[in-house]
Amino acid sequence: MTAPARRLAGRVAVLGSPGSGKSAFCHALARSGIPLFHLDDLYWGPGWQRTPDDEWRRTVTRLAADERWIVDGNHLGTIPERLARAEIAVLLDPPALVCAWRVLRRSLRLRRRGADSGEYLPRQLGPQDKPVRDLSALLRKVTGFRRRELVATRPLLTGFAGRTVVCRTRRQTRRALSELLPLLAACAPGPDAEPTSAGLSSCTCGGPTGTTAPHPVEEP
Repeated sequence: MTAPARRLAGRVAVLGSPGSGKSAFCHALARSGIPLFHLDDLYWGPGWQRTPDDEWRRTVTRLAADERWIVDGNHLGTIPERLARAEIAVLLDPPALVCAWRVLRRSLRLRRRGADSGEYLPRQLGPQDKPVRDLSALLRKVTGFRRRELVATRPLLTGFAGRTVVCRTRRQTRRALSELLPLLAACAPGPDAEPTSAGLSSCTCGGPTGTTAPHPVEEP
């Protein structure tokens, strides 16, 4: 990969199947100082309540209009809004069996240890909520992603005007991080910068380890 000719503002959309490592990758990128937003934090309400479609599209459009962000999540219907503003799109695409194993392991850890599991959990969901406990639904999301969402996402990435990074292996993921981190660090807001104009809450969970310390990105 080569650095883009023009200076970046710092907007990165990260896509991929459940279990592809999006959240860990995004937390690693956020060490650059660019605000990180998990779409699942913004979409899910207490008690597994979904945001209504019209309100959700307005939320994503407002977020995408901000100056700099790292956005973690698919939500296929609003990918065009993000890609219209993103400068870099990252697709994490490890084998489906790897994603399925990770989803299963994450769910089991959350069941057993809850908030102490070290796993990322959307802000308004608890370990007992159906999106966490329903293993069959989670595994269907993994298989369905490749059959439906990935098929629909590829043309969007083909038409994307920015830089596309596809990572299928651990080596590719580490290389992407090593190249993107310094680029984003150069875009990070200073200590006196104004809060995000989107008016939305960026991630404060510190990463899947539950701390603010740097943590490894888990890849196949």
